[in-house]
Amino acid sequence: MRRRQLAVLAAWTAIAAAAVPAPAQAHVNSPDLFHEGLAGPYRLLVTIRPPDVIPGVAAIEVLAPGPDLRQVTLVPIPIRGPGASTAPVADVAVRAPEDPRLFRGALWLMAPGSWQVRIHADGPEGAGDLAVPVPALALRTKNMQAGLGVMLLVLLAFLSAGLVGIIGVAVRDAPLPAGAAPDPARRRRARIAQLATAALLAAAFWAGGSWWGREHALYRRLIYQPPALAAALDGQRTLSLTLSDPGWIAPRRLGDLLPDHGHLMHLFVVRLPALDAIAHLHPTQDQHNHFTQTLPALPAGTYALFADVVHANGLAETATATLTVAAGGGAPAAGDDAVGVAPPLGAGNDGSAAVTLADGTRVQWIRDVGRDGAPAPLLARRPGWFRFRVQDRAGAPATDLTPYMGMAGHAVFLKSDHSVFAHVHPSGSVPMAALGLVAPVGADPHAGHVMHAPALPPEIAFPYACPQPGDYRIFVQFRRGEVIETAAFDARVR
Repeated sequence: MRRRQLAVLAAWTAIAAAAVPAPAQAHVNSPDLFHEGLAGPYRLLVTIRPPDVIPGVAAIEVLAPGPDLRQVTLVPIPIRGPGASTAPVADVAVRAPEDPRLFRGALWLMAPGSWQVRIHADGPEGAGDLAVPVPALALRTKNMQAGLGVMLLVLLAFLSAGLVGIIGVAVRDAPLPAGAAPDPARRRRARIAQLATAALLAAAFWAGGSWWGREHALYRRLIYQPPALAAALDGQRTLSLTLSDPGWIAPRRLGDLLPDHGHLMHLFVVRLPALDAIAHLHPTQDQHNHFTQTLPALPAGTYALFADVVHANGLAETATATLTVAAGGGAPAAGDDAVGVAPPLGAGNDGSAAVTLADGTRVQWIRDVGRDGAPAPLLARRPGWFRFRVQDRAGAPATDLTPYMGMAGHAVFLKSDHSVFAHVHPSGSVPMAALGLVAPVGADPHAGHVMHAPALPPEIAFPYACPQPGDYRIFVQFRRGEVIETAAFDARVR
């Protein structure tokens, strides 16, 4: 891509692509990021809403545990490259008037790629820093508002007609003395000048439209496209997965993946349309873009596949595919792999009662309640905590929870139409592999979230906000002793 084209792109991509339809969002992940981490002595819950056009403005919210923080500053820095060591002047976040614990800010992300937002918190217990990885991806073009487009067309027609008229009057009347009438020759020259002016304007408009079309096509190349995923089963129930590049910007590298929780790929296999069976698998990479996995025993049906990977630059991607699974065969899940079944979507638990699993384990969704005592409604894009309490068959708090891939638990949020998929940890939706790239040298990016104790508390919490209204299924996975459990809940988001 030429330097001139990039310069033009940076100047124009924030402007609407007039009268050009915007494509649907190209990936299934939630656009907003949620991360709970330590900034020195302060545990902060950070919400980042990246822009969907680049350059664009990211909205950031920082929720402190108490109202004592004096100041929070924010600065965007590329994770890698020359800009990673030359941070600009930090912006000061503004304390929210409705909540003294909440700080808000906005940052420009000027180029596509992997960025980080560095947060500096200063309070009575000292100061601390926290870095959160942020993908800057162009997800769509923005259309010009219809009313604005009509107004600009009317103004353009008015100005064009005025210019043609001015040229005609200038040629016809300007050389004449006051009061003199133009002769037929002057009138003819005036009409010729007007026609020439109109032709020049038409050529200029055509050239401008052609230039804009080329620039729009250039920007369309930047609209994010996730890697393609091809899935196939052989006769021995070996699942073969192949990642391929759909041609987004320049050819992406597919062999530069980082292990996240010890695995290069986290594959979620969910039965459609009822969302009543799920497998959380970890295929083995045998080539740079090829993975294999022995499929565990699953009910027959059509399954949606969601493959999570993290690149060496911190960019996390989810590739999707569908797969038809026949009845019979399959071995029990082993290692970190897990399989769970649940009632069909809509017939599951909405959090009003505990889910009872096959071995008697009970899982209670601890919902916030409203003034009427009923569960408070879930609102789209409003961050909150999804809390779940694990009990034994007698209803007592479970005392045998052990770490599952280093965490107290894992959760999947899946919208009924499959347009939203999110793999969330107790630390939030940012992959640990990406956090490791922005952590200080020698620091543990899992600090405060990796569980080393032989037994964990019975309550597991996930910070998240569903990005769209609609019906969702929430799968909660955790480990009791050596058994990985899966509980499913239904959620309606307004």
